[in-house]
Amino acid sequence: MTEERRQAAQFASRLESIFGASLVSVLLYGSAARGDYRAGSSDLNLLVILEELGLDQLRRVAPLTKEWIAGGNPPPMMLSRSEWWGSADVFPLEYTDIREAHVVLAGTAPFENLSLTRKNLRHQLEHELRSRKIQLREGYIAAGDNPENMGKLLIASVSSFMTLFRAMLRLSGSSVPADRTEQVRQIASKAGFTPDALLEVLRAKSAGGSFTVPLDGQIAADYLQSVEKAVSWLDSVDTGAAGASV
Repeated sequence: MTEERRQAAQFASRLESIFGASLVSVLLYGSAARGDYRAGSSDLNLLVILEELGLDQLRRVAPLTKEWIAGGNPPPMMLSRSEWWGSADVFPLEYTDIREAHVVLAGTAPFENLSLTRKNLRHQLEHELRSRKIQLREGYIAAGDNPENMGKLLIASVSSFMTLFRAMLRLSGSSVPADRTEQVRQIASKAGFTPDALLEVLRAKSAGGSFTVPLDGQIAADYLQSVEKAVSWLDSVDTGAAGASV
């Protein structure tokens, strides 16, 4: 067991001690579940589902969560059972990503009979992709002529875009490769952009350290173009019947 999975398993075990039978599921998802976790640049993402989630439950879990955050981890995503099932139409992008790569740490996997449709996925995906494109443009302006700030911007944004690109592959009916390089190559082929800039940013993120990108350089230009091409491709996607599953 890797160190990050050991930490997550310990957290889940302590949740079981706190909540007992009212704990429905604890899942590790994201890079640690996909096998591309990088210490210092990746997060340990946890989904926690309880039978009920109110102020009492939040108070009980607060000390443990404080320790978890102090260890450099993001807060766990906590939902009640009813919230999980009732939010599938609102968060299909996140739900499909978790479903595809997860490790059950406690309870059971909460995906059986979960309704995730292509129509809802495309709607959320378009909203998120267009929003991220606008934010990326704003970031380019804010970075100005500072190559170091531009490098930080691209590294900070690439994980979010990879989540969106994986969803685009699912929407197209393609299986999602485990390897991030192949994920980029596949979506680049579908959307018609050059994958080199995205691959270079992913390599820089994995390597850590400084990453300088001139605003007028090829990486900055191709990175933005890849997002713009992805938006254009998404506009052309036909989701089929309204209730078609993804």
